[in-house]
Amino acid sequence: MNAPLNPIHESEQTPGPKRQITLALAGNPNCGKTTLFNALTGMRQKVANYPGITVEKKTGQTALTDGTTAEVLDLPGTYSLIATSPDEQVTAGILNGTWPGTPAPDRVIAVVDASTLARGLFLVSQLLSLGRPLVVALTMSDIAKRRGTVIDHEALSAALGVPVVPVVAIQRTGLLALRAAITEAVAVPAPAALLDQLVHTSNAPDALLADSAARYQWVDTVLAATVTHGTDIHLSRKVDAFLLHPVFGLLFFVVVMAGMFVSLFTLAAPLMDACQSGVTALGALLTARMAEGDLKSLITDGVFSGVGSVVVFVPQIAVLFLFLAILEDSGYLARAAFLMDRLLRSVGLHGKSFIPLLSSFACAIPGIMATRTINSRRERLVTILVAPFMSCSARLPVYALLIAAVFSQLAGWQQGLIMLGLYLLGIIAAATVAWVTTRFSDRLGTAPFILEMPSYKLPQARHIARQVWQNALTFLTKAGTTIFALSIVIWALTTYPKPSATESAATSAAFTTSWQTPLGLDHLAADKAFVTARDQHLASAALANSFAGRIGHAIEPVIAPLGFDWKMGIGLVGAFAAREVFVSTLGIVYAVGDSTEETAGLQAAMHADRRADGSPVWTTAVATSMLVWFVLAMQCISTTVVVRRETGGWTWPLAQLVGMNVLAWIVCFVVYRVMS
Repeated sequence: MNAPLNPIHESEQTPGPKRQITLALAGNPNCGKTTLFNALTGMRQKVANYPGITVEKKTGQTALTDGTTAEVLDLPGTYSLIATSPDEQVTAGILNGTWPGTPAPDRVIAVVDASTLARGLFLVSQLLSLGRPLVVALTMSDIAKRRGTVIDHEALSAALGVPVVPVVAIQRTGLLALRAAITEAVAVPAPAALLDQLVHTSNAPDALLADSAARYQWVDTVLAATVTHGTDIHLSRKVDAFLLHPVFGLLFFVVVMAGMFVSLFTLAAPLMDACQSGVTALGALLTARMAEGDLKSLITDGVFSGVGSVVVFVPQIAVLFLFLAILEDSGYLARAAFLMDRLLRSVGLHGKSFIPLLSSFACAIPGIMATRTINSRRERLVTILVAPFMSCSARLPVYALLIAAVFSQLAGWQQGLIMLGLYLLGIIAAATVAWVTTRFSDRLGTAPFILEMPSYKLPQARHIARQVWQNALTFLTKAGTTIFALSIVIWALTTYPKPSATESAATSAAFTTSWQTPLGLDHLAADKAFVTARDQHLASAALANSFAGRIGHAIEPVIAPLGFDWKMGIGLVGAFAAREVFVSTLGIVYAVGDSTEETAGLQAAMHADRRADGSPVWTTAVATSMLVWFVLAMQCISTTVVVRRETGGWTWPLAQLVGMNVLAWIVCFVVYRVMS
């Protein structure tokens, strides 16, 4: 039976719950399945992993029209129930009722993209063979209509033998009709026409190939009877002819990426200034009535100089995710993956590696977990090893700080190009390491790269806003936990042990003896310059004597050839817990014992920092070396743990940790020596 499109929205009331069933959503990647899942379940969702593996399990609850409460399971996207990747194995196992610890679903919703109907119906043909109650949710009918494609939903329902319900999940229409169809769904045998096509496939020399061919023959028959295609060539074909061109398409891709990184400075700058003002004002408000002492220092130099130094970069991170969400929602990222397949294969990777590597620009952890869609273990392992070279969002505050502090004389678009260069350096490093790695193993196979090309769509503001908010909130949550805790620890390490009064007096006397008044200053200005310089010297001496200073001095011989001093060493140690902690650590290091730093800001403090011979600490060579270090070095313990879990042992994550850091040291050494 066919359930027509119903414009009633999700807000319509339904009877209260009576009992609970299990409902599984199955469909191709990029078919609108997750959007439908969100529309059905609202905020009643849970995300976890299936026991023993890293494949994500997303569940939620929805109410059907008869009051039944349904637990909705959003299965990983798949093109077929013939499983090869871990994702597909989970989907096939659950639908077949063979997956350990997860019962077979009571009913199944096949989510089918109306604009790519043939591919979706191939999966439907396999779902029909399971003999479970099935409903087809037809998404993106509006896009198919714009292409001149007309689908007879009643005829399609009759041909399939199950309800077909058009839905527009983003507009929340058709949901009530879908719930009604799910309520009434019953198990039916597969269509006779399909069974007739499959009857002789089991005895064929290649049964799998024969089965697929028979199913597509049946799909073609169904489409011929139920779908009318327009005669006009759709605009998307003309657009694809340009965007997928091996030369012009790549040039457009580079222009898009360059525009995105330039926008990180031009669009986010006013928001960052406002955020900085807010953090400063809040810190001043909270400490205005506090007496001088360790507690006030903890709040100002620990919390606000630490966490606050990172929070101000949230606008840049939000802009980054805004662009990525727009590119993904519009359908362009799939085209970029297609373009990159040829380049990736030239270095021994596969087109399927593009999505995990692209995800790693946000965070290497989900990027590494996304490699489970790669069938070949060798290709998957190489992708895992090079994914951390992609500049994740945690590096963005470090890049932004160093570029703004050392290259402040450059225009915003020039700073954006430097940022783009850092991202390109990571990509080049990943490609080089992948090429070298595959030289020591067998050549990768020539398995074809199959990728769903989603339809071009106007990005949905609500969907994009949700992605930007969730990613920014994740960053803030991390700043409120890991960075907050580490900031307090680093403040304590930089504060204690304090020098005794005798030691401070001796340090002050030695400085006074060696002090030379700058020429051209009147008496009042000379006294002020002396006091400022003395206080800075005392603060530096106290920091050098602290636990953090001792740690920094201990590792200084290793990092000094790269242009780094012991203060930077403190930040590098903290960065192994989380890269963005480097910024908060510098905020604490430069703020401790120096009240002027609080108002001048971290960048001004870096500009004013001098070595023993009076030369500036943060030169162009040092900053460039530090930027290269953060591009190439492995400094995220969380990522190492995930790599261990994905590879099943410590061999590969330790090799990755040592290899990346040795490579970073060598390249930084060369960069610093050449630029000095």
